[in-house]
Amino acid sequence: MQNANLHTIKAKQQFGRFSGGSHRPLMAMVEVTNRCNMTCPLCFTSANNVAEEVSLDEVKTRLENLLAVAGTIPVQISGGEPTLHQDLPAIIDYSRQLGFTNIELVTNGIRLSREKDYLSRLVEQGLTSVYLQFDGLEKNTYETIRGQDMTEVREKSIAAIRSEQLCCTLAIAVTPGVNDHELGNIVRFGITNIDTVRAINFQSAARFTGRFEINESCTGYPLSSLIQLIEAQSHIEEGGFSSDILGHPQCNAMSLVYIIDGALKPLFKYLADDRLMNYLGKDKRTKILDLFSGRDRFYRKYLADPKAWKLLIEAAAIFGNRPSLTSILSARHILLFAKSFMEKDTLQPDRVEQCNYAIAKTDGVYSFCAYNNL
Repeated sequence: MQNANLHTIKAKQQFGRFSGGSHRPLMAMVEVTNRCNMTCPLCFTSANNVAEEVSLDEVKTRLENLLAVAGTIPVQISGGEPTLHQDLPAIIDYSRQLGFTNIELVTNGIRLSREKDYLSRLVEQGLTSVYLQFDGLEKNTYETIRGQDMTEVREKSIAAIRSEQLCCTLAIAVTPGVNDHELGNIVRFGITNIDTVRAINFQSAARFTGRFEINESCTGYPLSSLIQLIEAQSHIEEGGFSSDILGHPQCNAMSLVYIIDGALKPLFKYLADDRLMNYLGKDKRTKILDLFSGRDRFYRKYLADPKAWKLLIEAAAIFGNRPSLTSILSARHILLFAKSFMEKDTLQPDRVEQCNYAIAKTDGVYSFCAYNNL
């Protein structure tokens, strides 16, 4: 038994570990606590099973490890529920001091919905966005996945985010037979609240080493099936998601969707794959990070590039007949992501090697799927 445990520890220390160099993640999570104010039937981290608080010094070490391996990529402050950590403002401030400019809070929204000035304090320290747990619009969805009705909390959380003029990403744990019929309504909700909702991330529910107390026979969606659900329910033209620009093509897909006269027009549908990849080129990672940082920064940096203009001309049909530059730059859009996590039985080394989503720990930076399955 001891040898088996040592083998497991050694494997976990090496498998999926980022070492810097040419392959670095595009985004990383830093867990600051395992405490939570909920006990969700579906929880990737099995939060609250062990009431573990990560010290401020240890969190700083994790952030420093991330900086050394990946640079100042977007960082998500997570848990458990990170708003329970008494040093969260200091954690955000230290992230900013290290040079991280895209600092996102991963939260269930309870504290944001109840304490009027709490989010303001975090923004003052450098918080730039919120990643809000948002599994649907129906009461039954939350009672099944979260163990309680969270619809009012979600509404108040978004109102708090809006009041701080922040943007947020809605995070959906897509669970077969529970909320997989709500994906279109969630997209429409995001568009209605597009002043605050920048993106929606549809994540296929996964077991990992956490809690999965919904249905033993329930399995998550493969990426292709998840994309088909999103497109069909949202009335988005097929072929608008690209899975070639975010790590392994079976892991992630992204669609930049414009809202034109009430219709949803996916940009990648109008661009040839080879031209898009040619434009991204060797700077693909940098361009994607700039896109994550916001449309204004992306446009300012790349509109002077002749290749970018060629792509805009190719996609001009989205914007109607003879669109003006102003109409193109001011068109409303939303980012849609689809994510299919690997579970222990489906863990594939080639997917791990191309992983773009990391978790920063005290002893290193790891592929999220690899770390949570070993």
